[in-house]
Order: sequence, then C-alpha cells, then structure tokens
Amino acid sequence: MSETEIKVPNIGDFKDVEVIEVLVTEGQSIKKNDALITIESDKSSVEIPSNLEGKIKNLKIKVGDKVSEGDLILTVDSDSEVKKEEVKEKTENEKESKNIEVIKPEIQEKTFSKNNISDISSASPKARKFARELGVDINQVAGSQKDGRVVEDDIKKFVSSYSKNNVAVKDSKPDKIKRI
Repeated sequence: MSETEIKVPNIGDFKDVEVIEVLVTEGQSIKKNDALITIESDKSSVEIPSNLEGKIKNLKIKVGDKVSEGDLILTVDSDSEVKKEEVKEKTENEKESKNIEVIKPEIQEKTFSKNNISDISSASPKARKFARELGVDINQVAGSQKDGRVVEDDIKKFVSSYSKNNVAVKDSKPDKIKRI
C-alpha cells in the first residue's frame, strides 16, 4: 500500500491557526477535494480540502490544535485496492438503489425580514470564537453595531447581565440553593 501524507497547504501569512472542526475520522474513505478540517483565524474560517483520495490511516490533529503551513494533517493509504473496494461498494449500492422508492420531501420556505432575524447572528469569526470560549450562544446576544452585528463588548455585556440575573444564593438549609 502506498502511504501518503496530507499537510496544511499555503494559508497565507497566518501561523498557529486554531483547528475548530475535524470533519473526517480514521478508517474513512475520502475523495479529492473532500473537506478535512476547518481552521479559524481572527479574520476568517476556512475548510482545508484533501488533495488525494484514499482511506485515512492516521489522523494527526484534533480540535483545538494550532497548525501552520506544512503541518501534517493525516496519512492516507492510496492504493488500487481501496479504489477497487469503492467500485464494488458503488455497484452494490446502485443495485440496491434501483429497488428503493424515492420520496421527495416537501420544501418549506423560510422568509426573513431585516427586523426579525432570530436564527442568524452577524458576527466576526473573532467574536464567534470569543462567545464559544465563554460558552455563550451567539444567537442570544443582541448586537449593538450596524444591522445588529455582534462584537466582543456585546458578548461581555450579555455575560455580565446573565450572571447578575442568575445569582445563586444559599438558603438557610445547607443542601438547597435558591435562584433569585
């Protein structure tokens, strides 16, 4: 088997960029251009794609790791045997799919107005990372900038107001805690 390394490609002038998501697992078959990991700098979030196809042998990074250009992401077994297995699986799946009845789901359209956007929050990757570190759901934070954009100060205000409203006070009985 031919073992090949996949490394972090050129990501510009950034060094020690945090891995926020690992999209593959060991033993998984990947194709060329499949997303492997997501990295996040202060300015953007980027998915790193595979430049090979094959089966993942060793995954070398995890969420929270810091990576730079040239760092090893994973090793791949790229051999004709893997491709033969995939071809066999595809033909078996095609045979099975001919017997399966296709049910088309009903499409529900969701409309948004500028005044009523509750599921989507506008925030920079830096602000999103800050909220994640504090364990805050960014969608619950009211933004103070143009068009409701959330900044770090908004997150700080949200956390401080939340902690003031949900103070735990011990009751006179030792095993009970009352919320005010």
